[in-house]
Amino acid sequence: MDDTHRNQCIEKIALKISDEKISLDEPSSENIEHLQKFAITLGVDNSITSEVVNEAFLYIAMKNAKDVDPLTKGDEFGAGFS
Repeated sequence: MDDTHRNQCIEKIALKISDEKISLDEPSSENIEHLQKFAITLGVDNSITSEVVNEAFLYIAMKNAKDVDPLTKGDEFGAGFS
């Protein structure tokens, strides 16, 4: 998966997390599984769905932080976004 597609998937998953008001602090295992299934529908390989869903939660946390664009500054936080 290239970086552009990965970042698009992360943004879509993050939007779903926000729209469905899923807890950012301690999401339930059912919510995680739901998001992983959603990631697969976006074309994310089954072997990395957990990683991509976790990055979506990190993306939201960074987005809610100070004036930082996580997609352009993510590497400064070790987030893996490029």
